[in-house]
Amino acid sequence: MRAVILATHAATDTGTKKPRYQQLADELRDEILRGAIAVDAFPTESQLCARYGVSRFTVREALRCLQSEGLIQRKRGSGTIIQPATARGGALHQPLSNFGEILQYAKDTRFHFTSCGSGGLPRPLAEQLGIVAGGQWSRFKGVRTPPDTSQAIALVEAYVHECLSAVIDRIQPNEPTIFRQIERLAKVKIVRVTQDIQATPASAEVAAALGIPRRSPCLRILRCYIDSDGRTLEISANYHPGDRFAYSMHIEVEG
Repeated sequence: MRAVILATHAATDTGTKKPRYQQLADELRDEILRGAIAVDAFPTESQLCARYGVSRFTVREALRCLQSEGLIQRKRGSGTIIQPATARGGALHQPLSNFGEILQYAKDTRFHFTSCGSGGLPRPLAEQLGIVAGGQWSRFKGVRTPPDTSQAIALVEAYVHECLSAVIDRIQPNEPTIFRQIERLAKVKIVRVTQDIQATPASAEVAAALGIPRRSPCLRILRCYIDSDGRTLEISANYHPGDRFAYSMHIEVEG
C-alpha cells in the first residue's frame, strides 16, 4: 500500500496552527487515553459545543477523526461510546493521513537514535521502493517511544544520501525528525513524502530492538523524503510492533 503525501508550504510550516477540529480531536483523544472520560458517559455534541465554544461541524469532524482511529463508536440514537482497550487491541491508534499528522506524531514521541556509519542502500529496501540503490547513504538507527513510557513503539532506520555529506555530521540525536534537520542545515525543502505500508515479520534485529519475539507481526512503513529537484534525500524504515501501533486514516468520499 503506497500513500503519497504532498508537503505543501502550509503543511510544512511548524508555526501553522492546526484546524480547530484537529485540536479538539487531540484534546479528546488525550482525555480518552488517560481515562478522564467514563466509557458510558461521553459528552453529547451539544455539550462539546458548549464546553469548547465550537460549532457542531467542528465537533462532528473531531469525532469522525476519533472514530476513524477506532477510539470511539457512534450509533444513531445511542450517542457516542468509547471503545474499550480490548476492542482497540491495546495499540496506539495514530493518525498519519497527512503531512501535518506525521509532524505531530514526531513531536508527540521521543526519538533516540545513533549514527551507524555509511554504505550502500540495502538492496531489498531499494527493490521494495523501486529506486536505484547506487551511491553512499549514511545510516541512523533508533527507537521511538511515547513520552510517558520507555516501551518502544517503533524501530527507525534512516538513510541520508551522500549529496548531503556536508551536513551529515551536524545531525543531532535529540530532535524529533532527521528530515527537518536536513531542511535547516542544507537549506533545502522537502515537498513530497511517499509511504509504503506492509505487514512483515520481525527480523532478529527488529525483535531485539523492540523487545518482541522474532517473527512477531510488525507494520513496516517506508518513507521517502523528496526535495523540489526530485531528489530522494532521506529514506526511513519504521517498524511498529503489531500489538502496540495501529495506522489510522480518514478518506473523504467524493460525489
